[in-house]
Amino acid sequence: MAPLPISRMAVREHPFSYVGLDYFGPVEVVVGRRREKRWIALFTCMTVRAVHLELVYSLTTQSCEMAIRRFVKRRGSPVEIFSDNGTNFVGASRDLAEQIRSINSECADTFTGARTKWTFNPPSAPHMGGVWERMVRSVKEAMAVFAHGERLTDEILQTTLIEAESLINSRPLTYVSTNVQEDKEALTPNHFLRSCSLVDCMPSRNSIELADRLRSSYNQAQYLAEELWRRWQREYLPMMNRRTKWFDERTTVAIGDLVYVADSERRKSWERGVVEEVLAGNDGRIRSAMVRTSTGMKKRAVAKLAVLEIGG
Repeated sequence: MAPLPISRMAVREHPFSYVGLDYFGPVEVVVGRRREKRWIALFTCMTVRAVHLELVYSLTTQSCEMAIRRFVKRRGSPVEIFSDNGTNFVGASRDLAEQIRSINSECADTFTGARTKWTFNPPSAPHMGGVWERMVRSVKEAMAVFAHGERLTDEILQTTLIEAESLINSRPLTYVSTNVQEDKEALTPNHFLRSCSLVDCMPSRNSIELADRLRSSYNQAQYLAEELWRRWQREYLPMMNRRTKWFDERTTVAIGDLVYVADSERRKSWERGVVEEVLAGNDGRIRSAMVRTSTGMKKRAVAKLAVLEIGG
């Protein structure tokens, strides 16, 4: 297994600095006497595992851009966005790249994609997006609890999304102790978003003098933020870095290998091709390749390539 990428270990970075983006749906809503389809754009923080949900009205580049714009205005501009190689995401990335070239550096920080890098997974490799695919499953389960199978309107669906988002962001990331009185409560994504874990954070009832608040509130806030990140490094990071499979080195693809491109479940429909270029990750291991087939060049993950043993 590869070491964790920088996006998973961005200590002391603002939440949603590194974002995984995915769509799921459609969800049918009632508008007057007709039914229409809606989709949900899921943004997940790669570091603290928080989620942000946006309602999307169509699978177009424009709808994707507006969802990203709403996200940025609420959560801040991300450093890097990771997504599957969907048509709508590719279109949004192209428009953002054109925007970056057209504006000068002084105004860049006020626009969505001025400082944002967009990284795509290879086609037909959903396992490379497991970070956000797992969150999609969790959100679907939470929505099933809140919806109760009733006919949805846009208003009900929007409320359900907010409820599901709050529930997912209140889940524990670390060990939950049975001794509530003595041990600290488990870290949750909401600790980094709103400095508490509960859905409705109650204000402190302790009476503090105004002079004391003015003198120490900033230092206290800084101390609490540092304490959260110290706990994140001490309690959560070691859990993420466990190696549960792929311990041994395996023979990988090389330039010139004859391969089958496993794009479907039926082996008879697999295309044959020749590896023209291998693409290595930051750890030096080959994780995807460019394959020349009868229908053109294709980029595929190594997991989707079956090497033909035809050596002499």
